[in-house]
Amino acid sequence: MKTRFAFAAAAACLFATVSHAQTALPAGNVDATDASVLADVLQELGYRAMLGTDGGGDPLITSSADGSEFRIYFYGCSNGQMCKSIQFSRGYDMDAGMSLEQVNVWSREYRFGKVYLDDDLDPFIEMDVNLDFGGVSRENFADTFDWWLVTVREFETFIGW
Repeated sequence: MKTRFAFAAAAACLFATVSHAQTALPAGNVDATDASVLADVLQELGYRAMLGTDGGGDPLITSSADGSEFRIYFYGCSNGQMCKSIQFSRGYDMDAGMSLEQVNVWSREYRFGKVYLDDDLDPFIEMDVNLDFGGVSRENFADTFDWWLVTVREFETFIGW
């Protein structure tokens, strides 16, 4: 487990160094109270960010990286506004699904990205981010986003996607 985490950490640092070298973010903290601000940050980082709402009326951002579409859900909202946290989420429609044993191996050996199976045994990977009480710096959010991208890449390699 520590070997994979060390590799992931090194990859994330390398990826963060490369991606942040190209994009200087304006100063100031970001939080989940205004989804359009997070959408703007993603666009500043060079990613697509389509703003919409989920089935409960809360904000939803749809984006993609490296050909993998994912969603950012907002939680702890009051009437679709003033949200407190977000969740990155990506699902995979696999022909044969994924076994519970594979989910357990992922959960045991990888630090980031919780995984669950839907009714068809298709995996979903998610990563929660708390942005309450003043949010985080734009640089911190960009680094967290980099961790998400590395986690998705590792998971796709893990499942042979």
